[in-house]
Amino acid sequence: MNNEPQTWARRVKMQHLRAVLAVADSTSLAQAGERLGLTQPAVTKILHEVESSLGLQLFARSSRGTVCTEAGRQMAERLRLVFSQLDQTVQTLRDETEGLSGRVTVGALIAGAASLLPHAIARLQAQRPGIRIAIIEGTYDYLIPLLRQGVLDLIVGRLPKFEYREGLAVEALYQEQVALVVRPGHPVLDCGALTLAALQAWPWIMPLPDTTLRQLIEAIFHDLRLDMPTVRCESVSVVSNRAMILQTDCICAFPKEVVQFELDHGLLVQLDVGQVLDFGPVGLSYRKGASPSPAAQALLEALRQA
Repeated sequence: MNNEPQTWARRVKMQHLRAVLAVADSTSLAQAGERLGLTQPAVTKILHEVESSLGLQLFARSSRGTVCTEAGRQMAERLRLVFSQLDQTVQTLRDETEGLSGRVTVGALIAGAASLLPHAIARLQAQRPGIRIAIIEGTYDYLIPLLRQGVLDLIVGRLPKFEYREGLAVEALYQEQVALVVRPGHPVLDCGALTLAALQAWPWIMPLPDTTLRQLIEAIFHDLRLDMPTVRCESVSVVSNRAMILQTDCICAFPKEVVQFELDHGLLVQLDVGQVLDFGPVGLSYRKGASPSPAAQALLEALRQA
């Protein structure tokens, strides 16, 4: 008995099962033959082979033609489901192979999440709407282990320091600047020409100590032999920082792309301190030597064009 399923499975081919379903869904053997591209005698032969292999009568012949028995009806019902799922699976695999569908998980740093990534996703969705994007935000300390473990396909944002780059490939896409911003109407805007020394008197919203932006600000003040200003709040939340700026007299530093919309529309004001504050290169980080999935490759190309 244990060998029976294996025996009929060796004898019954995919063509046989499709013929069973075609006959069940047709009004005659001739019509089923047309759908299959076979002659009526060929269809009759296939049905005989299937019924013989299965040990079941699937169809009854009568004056009304060929009709399903109860076993044939149940077989056809299950075959519809099987072939539907099989066709969907094949189409999904084809789409994924061609980069038309699939899932990409992206790690996003503050500089990449604000502008570069949204523009690339918009471009990708217009061209390949079947691709799904999952975004995980965080610092490099959090994201790089996920990238190395294969949880992330890539990271978008400021490129990591060299000590983080082991086993990674990086691509620089553009050079980012830091913008020091305040709310419209802030008293500091009435002070004329500004310097970083003049901004020491005002409270600041600072990034967390382990972030690249915080370390950059501290290095700039140190190089100018200035004490750090008073830190009113430490936060990497773009939403919270924007809200606090609008309701207080705090100064906050952002990668400029993060607040470009607010600056363009007068919602925030950038302070001119007489020097360019360079945030560094923004781009892509991914596992060296790894072959990205077609969907991930499509997103990489969209990011390069954004």
